[in-house]
Amino acid sequence: MRSLVTVGSTGFDDLISSILDGKVLSTLYELGYDHLTIQYGSSKAIYDDRLERISTTSSRTPVIEGYNYKPDLNRDMMESDLIISHAGSGSILESLRLHKQLIVVVNEKLLDNHQDELACALECKGYLFRSTCRELSFRQLSDTLNALKNKYFIPFPDQDT
Repeated sequence: MRSLVTVGSTGFDDLISSILDGKVLSTLYELGYDHLTIQYGSSKAIYDDRLERISTTSSRTPVIEGYNYKPDLNRDMMESDLIISHAGSGSILESLRLHKQLIVVVNEKLLDNHQDELACALECKGYLFRSTCRELSFRQLSDTLNALKNKYFIPFPDQDT
């Protein structure tokens, strides 16, 4: 299975750092995610630093590939079974419309914390899991990933065109 992490058009060092933790990578692998694509935006330095720390001899981590930006993430999203995303409305809606399992991580460093309002509302409706960087410890992210095994997400309604 494939997983995708996306930070959007800026950077999100805390999310990149958390996802490239050995325990999180092992949890992803144990859950059957053998491939991890990371759209790291302007968080390239932290991506490169964390990637160097991962043991290349470990067979208990997914294959990892990353890039800063692409004009369109739709193909990566369609090919993924799990999306771990920043809380931008475009990324959230695109993921939900593709009926993907979605963990949304709110970047509380952004002005007025408007992302948290959207993420909370959608989590309350049962469409996704929500977390924040403050709540996002390596243990909690691993726990959230493990909880996906037993989670039923309510399908997001199709767009009324």
